[in-house]
Amino acid sequence: MKSQTLKSLTNAHAWIGLIISFVLFIVFIAGSISLFRENIETWEKVSLIGEHSPHTSQVSYDTVLAILDEKYEIDTHHIFYLYQPTERNPFLQVYFAIELDEPHPITGEDHQDMYLLLNPVNGDIIADANEFQFANFVYHLHYDLGAGRIGLYFVGIITLFFFVALISGVVIHWRKLFKNFYQYRLGANKDKWLDAHNLIGTMGLPFHIMYAFTGLVFNLVIIYQISYAVLLYQGDQGKVLQAAGFNEPHIEEVDIRMPMQGIDELYTKAMDELGDVTLRRMMIEHFGDQSAVLVFMAKSNDEFSNDVEVRYAIKDQQQVYITKDNYDNNLRGGLATIASLHFGDFAGYGMRIAFFILGLATAYIIITGNLMWISKRAKQKKQSKRSLTFVTRLTSGAFIGCMLAIALGAVAAKLIPLDVAGRMSTIHTIVYVSFFLSTVISLVIKQQDLFCNYLLKFSGLAYAIAALLNIPNYIQFGGILSGQVVADLVIVDMMLYTIAALCWYSAQKFEKRAEQLQQEINTMGSETALNS
Repeated sequence: MKSQTLKSLTNAHAWIGLIISFVLFIVFIAGSISLFRENIETWEKVSLIGEHSPHTSQVSYDTVLAILDEKYEIDTHHIFYLYQPTERNPFLQVYFAIELDEPHPITGEDHQDMYLLLNPVNGDIIADANEFQFANFVYHLHYDLGAGRIGLYFVGIITLFFFVALISGVVIHWRKLFKNFYQYRLGANKDKWLDAHNLIGTMGLPFHIMYAFTGLVFNLVIIYQISYAVLLYQGDQGKVLQAAGFNEPHIEEVDIRMPMQGIDELYTKAMDELGDVTLRRMMIEHFGDQSAVLVFMAKSNDEFSNDVEVRYAIKDQQQVYITKDNYDNNLRGGLATIASLHFGDFAGYGMRIAFFILGLATAYIIITGNLMWISKRAKQKKQSKRSLTFVTRLTSGAFIGCMLAIALGAVAAKLIPLDVAGRMSTIHTIVYVSFFLSTVISLVIKQQDLFCNYLLKFSGLAYAIAALLNIPNYIQFGGILSGQVVADLVIVDMMLYTIAALCWYSAQKFEKRAEQLQQEINTMGSETALNS
């Protein structure tokens, strides 16, 4: 490759990395933590689980649905979701919409979404599940920055540029990829950053390519869906969905009321029909109508990433649809495989821990990329000092601010009681405000090394405190919690301690740099005094 071409490609790689770095850092940090989303859900509401332990395997769906149907005006046009109790979550979770006489004062819609935790035997309402969704909040930061559909597409575009940066990085270093594979120079900072950047990037390349590709599939699905519809199916969206395997039979509403009974019997029937599976969720289409259909969606325990589903008409309990092989469609089978790869849920906790380490390592790649860009530009005489200072301070504030914001959110998730109204809104505010303040303050602080040192120590302390706040739960409920729940608590606590240690270690590095800088300043001052 010609030197000029290589230089242009290197500049493009550096600029793309810089532009997408701030969003990509949030995506990878939040994504690494979200690998343990189910464990964090247990960790957050462990006091509620302890109060309602021990776990019962008995569930009366008919009793629960009869109580809900009597208590709420359930909207027939929206799907009714049920999530069965598990060892880590002894509650029956239901998600549905209720009809409103007047438009909702905030959303303006004619319905209101309900997400409740219920006693699985008698149907008593235990809590509003919307108020302890910290794990899902971090997960949303991962794929849409908490900004809804606009954020989803924005992260998709960032992922596209991440894919371009990966390819350009491979091309740039291809000739020296194996020659310098084990090279790690301990001299100048730039050499250490470059070697670490290249080494981790090379070792994690399959991981990075997998995440870039699967992220594109999830976040920009609308783009190729529209393309297929226009180019291959003349704009017919229905034909696109049919070809994609979304061909489950749809039964129209008849607008005749009917009680939702016989669910217990259909549950037994479905489990016998599907075989060795893990039930993911149950759904009722057209709740309360004679056309109601009960859907069982599960994942096979015998095969890799194989979704199965069976549907029954509640009126006569007749089976209307069944699939035991990813809806008998190669595209949906491929999507199921991509999902398993992305979430790392196909090989136990060993794989998730490996993905967690690689995710944090990718965050380090992003940091070193920015530091190398700053170091290179600082040596250029024509480089604007103001713009360089802005990028330097933004890198410190945004990266460390992300770590601090999630840490403070975790502390708030443990400190704020589960029954406090507006609990999640408060946690959202704490996370966003702390990130914003960290970023803004960093832009006006001149002593960046000291600022990074203190902010990282504070972040590490916050992660450690979030884990330590769990100790009372071990003491109070340790004797009655199931082994799965205790395992979840230990996993999350160890993750928090690990991130705390990394923050503290990084802070020590900045502290040494600050001391070296101060020594240089003192030396220069002494030399100036002697010369005068």
